[in-house]
Amino acid sequence: MRFNVLREWRILLVIILVILSIILIIPSSQEGVVVRSIDSDSPLSGKIEIGEILTWANEKEINSPEDLYEFENFTGIFRFMHSGKLDLAYIENGSIGISVVKKSASNLEFGLDLVGGTRVLLKPKENVTDAVVQQTIATLETRINVFGLRESKFQSVKDVTGASYIQIEMAGGSKEEVENLLAKQGKFEGKVERIVEIKNNTGSLKLDEETYSVKLNNNTITIGNILLEKNQTSKINDIDIQFFNATDKNVLLMVTAFTGKDIQSVCLQDQPGVCVSRIIKSGNGYEFNFQVFISQEGAERFAKITNDMKVITDPNTGTKYLDGRIYLYLDEKLITSLSISSDLKGKVYTTPAITGFRLTRGEALKEQLMLKSILQSGSLPVSLEIIRTDQISPVLGGEFLRDAFYAVIIAAITVAAVLYFRYRSFKILIPNMLFSFFELVLTLGAASLIRWTLDLSSIAGIIAAIGSGTNDQIMIIDEILIGGGEEEKKIYTLKQRVKRSFFIIFGSAATVIAGVLPMMFIGVGAMKGFAVTTILGVLIGIVITRPAFARIAEKILEKEEKV
Repeated sequence: MRFNVLREWRILLVIILVILSIILIIPSSQEGVVVRSIDSDSPLSGKIEIGEILTWANEKEINSPEDLYEFENFTGIFRFMHSGKLDLAYIENGSIGISVVKKSASNLEFGLDLVGGTRVLLKPKENVTDAVVQQTIATLETRINVFGLRESKFQSVKDVTGASYIQIEMAGGSKEEVENLLAKQGKFEGKVERIVEIKNNTGSLKLDEETYSVKLNNNTITIGNILLEKNQTSKINDIDIQFFNATDKNVLLMVTAFTGKDIQSVCLQDQPGVCVSRIIKSGNGYEFNFQVFISQEGAERFAKITNDMKVITDPNTGTKYLDGRIYLYLDEKLITSLSISSDLKGKVYTTPAITGFRLTRGEALKEQLMLKSILQSGSLPVSLEIIRTDQISPVLGGEFLRDAFYAVIIAAITVAAVLYFRYRSFKILIPNMLFSFFELVLTLGAASLIRWTLDLSSIAGIIAAIGSGTNDQIMIIDEILIGGGEEEKKIYTLKQRVKRSFFIIFGSAATVIAGVLPMMFIGVGAMKGFAVTTILGVLIGIVITRPAFARIAEKILEKEEKV
């Protein structure tokens, strides 16, 4: 009976997964450039994010960094398309203020070893908990977003003694940039939105017991006897008030309730009887809350500002809020905004709680950490010292990648030669090499799917896994052709011998996984990359490719059986 490959579900599964892996690895489009860094004073700041794809600007397609840099001396309205969205920015000084790189030829993410950049290892100057380390990373990420530094990745790692470290990887950059990142301190402001109703160009603003007339005249307003133009700020009753916007019916004021001096501390870790910081399951998502310790002066100022605000009810949840939100700024850049519970209206609270809701625990934790870092004015919860800096040029990284590619080719040729001299048969050699290639594609596809960063150690792990797979395939072939000798071949059928080889293969795979598993939890990244790709490759082999290869080997070598 003829062997129909497409009727074998194991083989069909491998083919389908290989095709899907190729789709995951190869990008659907090569158009556009990737935003690598954004200057804090860039006109595009707040409109585009690091990692987004910019494809078009002012009627011109952008396919290389040079295409975009033609606009460096441009002034006027800058229209641009990013990640499928059209946006506008006004350029005054002739500088776009962003750096971009050409879009990668694949969806694989390569580490600094291969693309160049700076890797810095930071150590806390005191013993800290995991919660403090995570808060430190969140604060550093907030600084990156606020101060417009280049694309960076942060990772918490531990050594064999359990000491905690923070690893920063920057695409490009230098030790000086990291030192500046550690030294930066933001200016925090919490501004409450006050909406003043206007009738016949006149309204009123009440702060505590004082009421001030508000008169609108074209693009200016007068509060009491103080004239304000749009975006101008003045102090009234010892409170900073900014004229933000106006319509025929309303004047929008931004009133500063808190500054960095008012935030005495933020609860980083839940301590019963001391402070609250937790994430709990709530309905179809997760609710987070944490306490903030406010100065008496700040709490009284907040009470003055909110005392006369209206209470509104959310029609979806029935929750009552004040009719204005509180907006959180860091270095005059809006970061986020929060609703104000009606329970806080006009009250002097020095220990209010910040509450939020997200669909997943991960999103809730990320939002909680971000808000904590903003409220601390971007100050680090622990002092850090730089204990190691590795800088790799893009040219050297390209050489590493090329050398790794050559190593894979040489290894493949060597294995092919050994297999041919051992079996003297192309019908054994070709399936063996083909399935090794399939394992490589499937492993790279899985790495692309989970967005794992491939560095030299990760590539070494892939090579090790494929080598282990080739050894397993040789074991299957030997069991089919040789078995345990002529006597055993008479006792055991071909399928039984293949099953026996799988018993050894599973034992070998378990040994490999157990050997590299500790590397995932100990070390500073390099060993973890090797461990992850090795385990990924071994699992793909024993679960997907090995059963399919065994089925093909059975059919191809069936006629070699001696009755």
